[in-house]
Amino acid sequence: MYAIVYFNFSGNKDEFKEAKNTLLDVSKKFDNLELMDILIPSSDWNYAALIKFDKFETFTKYIKKTREEPITFFAKRGLHPPPKKLELLVDINHLE
Repeated sequence: MYAIVYFNFSGNKDEFKEAKNTLLDVSKKFDNLELMDILIPSSDWNYAALIKFDKFETFTKYIKKTREEPITFFAKRGLHPPPKKLELLVDINHLE
């Protein structure tokens, strides 16, 4: 399965690079989950993270882990994670 997590980020280029690296590092702690990339979508959102995973439970654990202190860029600065919008891309095999 794939998930697209849209989010807005207000910070400078170096802060974004650090936040992106944090999200990548957290994703490496999970088997069967890969943060493919963070892209600029053609929508109202600033960025979109494309995440590939085997089970929805794995994905929800990843999202929870990105909000725990002191792992995230946001937590280190006393900030809340940016607002998000989630879309799931599910192939027919996962629907059966």
